[in-house]
Order: sequence, then C-alpha cells, then structure tokens
Amino acid sequence: METVTLPRKEFEQMVEELNTLRRTDLYKRLLDFTANIQKKKFTRADLGF
Repeated sequence: METVTLPRKEFEQMVEELNTLRRTDLYKRLLDFTANIQKKKFTRADLGF
C-alpha cells in the first residue's frame, strides 16, 4: 500500500463530503442494493428498482 499526503484543508473537505453523502437516501439505497446482491436476490423489487 502506498502512502498519500494531502493538505489538511483538502482532507477535511473530503471528510465533510463523505459525511454528507452518507446522509443521503441514494447512499442508503446503494447499501441496500449491495446487501441484496450479496444475498443473491436479483429481482427488480429486491434491488430497489
């Protein structure tokens, strides 16, 4: 694994953007989608479409 150095301000912005994304409904649907894929449920209803 390679170490990457970022300016602190840029890192803080990335953390804030990630936290914002995690609060969205789209992110929750993505988590549900990946959980259903792992359970091998492949109907549209199971996948959230």
